[in-house]
Amino acid sequence: MSDSLELRTYPPSLPGDEEENQAFLRARGLESPEGEPDYRACLFDRGRLVGSASRYGKVIQALAIEESRAGGGLAARLVSELEAEAGRRGLARLFVFTSPGNRAVFEGMGYHGIAEAPGAALLLEKGRGLEDWLAEARLGLDEARERAGLPGPGLSVLVVNCNPFTLGHLHLARTAAAASAFVLVLVVREDASSFPYDVRFRLVRDGLSGIANLAVLPGSDYLVSRATFPTYFLKDRAGEAAAIHARLDAELFGRRIAPALGVDRRFLGQEPYSPVTAIYNRVLAETLPPLGIAVTEIPRLESGGAAVSASSVRAAIKAGRLQDARALVPDTTWNYLISPEAGPVLEALRSSEGRH
Repeated sequence: MSDSLELRTYPPSLPGDEEENQAFLRARGLESPEGEPDYRACLFDRGRLVGSASRYGKVIQALAIEESRAGGGLAARLVSELEAEAGRRGLARLFVFTSPGNRAVFEGMGYHGIAEAPGAALLLEKGRGLEDWLAEARLGLDEARERAGLPGPGLSVLVVNCNPFTLGHLHLARTAAAASAFVLVLVVREDASSFPYDVRFRLVRDGLSGIANLAVLPGSDYLVSRATFPTYFLKDRAGEAAAIHARLDAELFGRRIAPALGVDRRFLGQEPYSPVTAIYNRVLAETLPPLGIAVTEIPRLESGGAAVSASSVRAAIKAGRLQDARALVPDTTWNYLISPEAGPVLEALRSSEGRH
């Protein structure tokens, strides 16, 4: 490799570097994801930017190489730098979110595709992360079905974030359970919500404990995460990107997750508020039935003429009207909300500016 190449990493950024990087990406049909990257590696040749790649959480994105330098090992050098930095921070496994045309580049570095939104986006990983999680999920599911005495065929899935768990979520789960032999509720594991993941999981598990033919298990990086569906966590960013990310998540669920777990139906809650979630529901309804997975959308539970939603609970907390949330949540959630444990979460929510 040429001795003239200089590696620069960010943060920190030098004056003008961010503008130069954005222009470099746009010239190659790329846009940086929303927000600042956790880490970026750039290669310069005599002061001219010739390669750039960024890490956002566990995901490598926005890789671009000057066309005249393609095939010269620059991509491998950038990815190796991102992997090394991630390793120093304890991130043992990274994903790659890129265009399908870059498949060979990353396969040459040991990555393999796990989902594709045809013609738009490709998700790759290194190692057996997906297989390992599916094996863990199968074990948890089998144990839950044995405890319930319902080991037979037929499995419905409900994927929930529950930020926090409400009577609306309880209604969705009860409706799905009444129409199914067994329901697996997977709680979105990405910790990007007002209520931390461990709290959300506990509230879902406790709130649904009375339903015999239902099990609650953790989600994963392979299901509504910043790797598969980053736009989900940017609720006001509906549009083409949201549709692409939704298709990627739907394809991964329909082609890899559902067959491995024996899923034959996915339940969805109707979405009157979030444009991004509405797009996701539409894409699931288009993608899953041709793969043999029925999709059923359940009307939302209403109270006072409006859908019961977690966003309404958060809005009440943010406005300092916690008591208004009492009619929207089950006892298990309410007992948490009025406990000392919830204090820091409620205070952070009151002082936040975002919706999520």
